[in-house]
Amino acid sequence: MTHMKRALLIVATVVLWAAPVKPRAAEPPKPVKVFILAGQSNMEGQAVVDLEGEDYNQGKGTLVALMRDPAKAVMSQHLRGADGQWTVRDDVWVRYQREEEPLLKGPLGLGFSVYGDPHHFGPELQLGHVLGNALENPVLLIKTAWGGRSLFKDFRPPSSGGPVGKYYTLMIAQVREALKNLKTDFPDAKGRSHELAGFVWYHGWNDGVEPKTAVPEYEQNLVNLIRDVRREFDASKLPVVIGELTGPWVEALPEWT
Repeated sequence: MTHMKRALLIVATVVLWAAPVKPRAAEPPKPVKVFILAGQSNMEGQAVVDLEGEDYNQGKGTLVALMRDPAKAVMSQHLRGADGQWTVRDDVWVRYQREEEPLLKGPLGLGFSVYGDPHHFGPELQLGHVLGNALENPVLLIKTAWGGRSLFKDFRPPSSGGPVGKYYTLMIAQVREALKNLKTDFPDAKGRSHELAGFVWYHGWNDGVEPKTAVPEYEQNLVNLIRDVRREFDASKLPVVIGELTGPWVEALPEWT
């Protein structure tokens, strides 16, 4: 190699070594995935944690009793740490505005029930863990639930005709309020957008006991409810999950089954 070629090679090497590397643009933070949890009493949260609150059924069926059963404990072992403390998830948030009661908001854990104490919980608990495990995004669960309310009247959607239900209107208003205050209620959401990702409907009892009026309309009212919620939030493909409470202890009317 000639002296000239060697010199050019050295110069080229120095230039390449000294050239600044253009930094990669940082990816925007993942949006908050928002799920609406709506319905009546069982969505409010009637599940019992322990007997430190009111005595229910001599402790049978409480979460603590379930976790003592070796055959069933595996289903809920993630709810309690090795230190015995109940699990709290900072990547899943819950917002629940109870009727005429203080707002409940915070990271997923026990206590997001209509009673507002650590001795009760609702479907948000296990659902929040499932969603938190499945998604890389932060998750917000907006609970909008009131006990003893029918779809025929109280949650009646606009597309069903007649007076729009008070609790349909309130449900929509609460979701809008939660989205508006997302970054205030949950500071970790700052810098993130949000995306409505699902609607969970856990309901039916008050319609099921009205076989002459509510039962014949329930299917169409439910279809209308889903369509109207999607329309309200401009989410035409919003996934919907319908919960059903049933079993040998439920004596439903023939018209309902």
